Amino acid sequence: MEVVVILNITRYAIKDERLIPWIKFFWQVEAVNVDLHYKLLPTECIDVILNLADNMIYETELERIVAPPFHINGLRSKYSFIHQENTIRIFGISFYPYGLYPFVHKPLNKLQNQVVNLYELSFNLAQKLKEAVTNDSNGSVVTAIEKALIDEFSINQNFTEKAQLISDFLKSNDCNSVKSFCSERSINIKTFERMFLNYTGYTPKVLRCIRRFQNASNQLVHQHSASLTDITYYNSFTDQSHFIREFTRFSGTAPRTFQLENDTVKQNASYTYF
Repeated sequence: MEVVVILNITRYAIKDERLIPWIKFFWQVEAVNVDLHYKLLPTECIDVILNLADNMIYETELERIVAPPFHINGLRSKYSFIHQENTIRIFGISFYPYGLYPFVHKPLNKLQNQVVNLYELSFNLAQKLKEAVTNDSNGSVVTAIEKALIDEFSINQNFTEKAQLISDFLKSNDCNSVKSFCSERSINIKTFERMFLNYTGYTPKVLRCIRRFQNASNQLVHQHSASLTDITYYNSFTDQSHFIREFTRFSGTAPRTFQLENDTVKQNASYTYF
């Protein structure tokens, strides 16, 4: 019988108010003598991974990637798998879709479905985070990570306004099209789409679909009794066929099959919050 290993993940709230608009949370996971192979689902977060132990291997339909110790797992519109053996010691930083830009100040359109060496995107940020995670105390490490991020953080009013537009769109009703949103705000559609690509790596439409998929997958994980009809309605899919088709495209399996397979990280993790 296959032994299911539950990952114990610790989430740390953001303490510095300057980081709260850009970063969702910090997380940390440690384990020994493991052999894990879990599915990673599309997500609206951009994760910076600080791996201090054995290799992390990403597997897609096309390739097998041995990730650099410090890397970025960009916004994903496709599922993949992650494989880890032996010892795990990882600190992670989960950014909002537009949240990484103020720390690297480079276009993020090349991060789509990519594993990118953090040193290649921002040497200074990578080096400061490396220094931060050399501390032995987990609580102190998180404090040091916040300080490293603040040292590299800078924004101007122009970017703040654009980030607010992105956030407003993602929070708006799914029935409110890109065209309607731009019309309400007197923004050129092409300009709006270029802004999205530059600061998040995705177009408005695709990122909204990823967000909707993430909401639906969370319901399937945490609300087993929820009907497909309810999930379809709650997430503004056109109909149940539309929901199943889009869910399968993002996850590789139909919704009920997804529940039965139970092979994603979110289905095999327990969380502690600080």
